Amino acid sequence: MDKKLLKLPLCLGTAAAALAGCGAPEQRPNIVFFLVDDLGAEAFGCYGGAEYETPNVDRLASEGIMYTNANSQPLSSPSRVQAMTGLYNDRNYCAFGYINDDETTFAHCLRDAGYSTAMVGKWQLGCDRHIAHRLGFDETFLAQVRLYRETRGPEQTDRYANSMWDNNGRHYEYAQYGPDAMEEYAFDYIDRNAGSGKPFMLYYTETLVHTPHVATPDSDDWDILYGSRFTAAQDTSYFRDMVKYMDKQVGNMVQHLKDRGIWENTIFIFAADNGTSTRIVSRQKDGSRIRGGKGEANYYATHVPYIITWGSKVTPRQIDHLVDFTDFMPTMIEAAGGRIPDGLDGVSLYPELKGGLVEKDMVLIHFNPLWPTTPSPKASRYAMNDEYAYFWDGRIYRYREDPAFTSPVMYDEASDEIRDAVAALKARVDEYKDFYPDCPGAPRRGNYGTFYDWAPPQNPF
Repeated sequence: MDKKLLKLPLCLGTAAAALAGCGAPEQRPNIVFFLVDDLGAEAFGCYGGAEYETPNVDRLASEGIMYTNANSQPLSSPSRVQAMTGLYNDRNYCAFGYINDDETTFAHCLRDAGYSTAMVGKWQLGCDRHIAHRLGFDETFLAQVRLYRETRGPEQTDRYANSMWDNNGRHYEYAQYGPDAMEEYAFDYIDRNAGSGKPFMLYYTETLVHTPHVATPDSDDWDILYGSRFTAAQDTSYFRDMVKYMDKQVGNMVQHLKDRGIWENTIFIFAADNGTSTRIVSRQKDGSRIRGGKGEANYYATHVPYIITWGSKVTPRQIDHLVDFTDFMPTMIEAAGGRIPDGLDGVSLYPELKGGLVEKDMVLIHFNPLWPTTPSPKASRYAMNDEYAYFWDGRIYRYREDPAFTSPVMYDEASDEIRDAVAALKARVDEYKDFYPDCPGAPRRGNYGTFYDWAPPQNPF
């Protein structure tokens, strides 16, 4: 992939040089990466949504950099593996609910750069209580590590009311409401590190707004004794409350950082792991309605919010070039003054936090969820530039005009102009010659199972 970096004056080409006296702050920034679950860009007011209350996220967008063409993978596990490693899924994705524990992650690189590292929230990447620590996190407070089926039932859930949380692999803690327990642990982690003189990185993987769509503590009829995850999952009536509670937690996190006096020196990254559930239809400010695309091979599945702030240090603006989940890792490492590993697929967006520009010519969607028992019928491999999406089987879409990917032009029938426009995309997609469903990007190298090895022989979503 052609990834060109427009270097800034004052030697901002590398963070190491910058930290040596070329314009970067003397005190290295803290980093909070706030990743929400199952919420596409169309749900947020700052991206044109009119259905839900998202004032805190909208405020972040007005105070920082809002990327308008940000793309995840269509489902959580592929996106999370990509975000943690800076690599596209054709290089290291093994199976849904799994990551190899010998991968190099942004947590490793930040810890090597002198940072304290913590992960709080959803895990779902391997049934091993200590894998997150092996992947570079000093502290963890996580749901869906080992306990899942064991704790859900008529009066228990895996992440919301009456849930159990893994505290650093040492003991389990009961939570009346999971997101509140997450927040409490995260605030304590921030408090312990704020005065230590050591920078920290907090990876906050919010469980909201994933199914089941159920009441929150702020709902009028909040009751912790609701049905199980799967009997309740079809009810979308509480989705609005869940979005509002997620946004409230964003505001709480920002305010806590301000109260501790560290907001001005904290890089705050906000994103979502994939598009909204297909059960949800969201009204837009222009009067249109958008059905969520989670799990689909289309733009609604991958177009997600992607906002970066840094106190008052960032010039607020919108940036329209492509970005994706491979870019988180090099961005954080450069901001921290660490060493970016060779061979990453992402580009560092740190120069844009300093007022410069970055070029990213394409993104790759290698979407092969690899369910434990059944290949996904939606598996697809395609690359996107600013105008087109080119698929492994020759389909071409103008995705801004056709975000649901319903009206393809076939490559063999396309004009010379279109063929020229997608030539680089086709070359990148064709690098993987034998793409087909159920073909992993890498073998499993761990002696632990995926999060869904127990699943019945069907697509669990």
